[in-house]
Amino acid sequence: MSPLVPIGLACGLASVALSEAVLRFGASVLERSLFRALAVGAALRTLWVLALTAWALSGGVGDGPAFVLPLLFGYLLAQVAEGIRYERYFERC
Repeated sequence: MSPLVPIGLACGLASVALSEAVLRFGASVLERSLFRALAVGAALRTLWVLALTAWALSGGVGDGPAFVLPLLFGYLLAQVAEGIRYERYFERC
């Protein structure tokens, strides 16, 4: 297994931190709107993953696919986690 696999997965899962930051620090600004929070969180995560994908495939990583595939898998896991987390957060509010 390439050492880039866990690094890519960690970078993909790090996008959960972006969503959590939006939820923690931006919820009051977003006026407790689930749709706005989801849109901002999704936009930030997407930009993060696209930037890392472009960097990896442009030669920033020795074996691009070994990094990008786990990155995308982590991103998809983050999408699911964000949906569950935001839904529970806004149900409590």
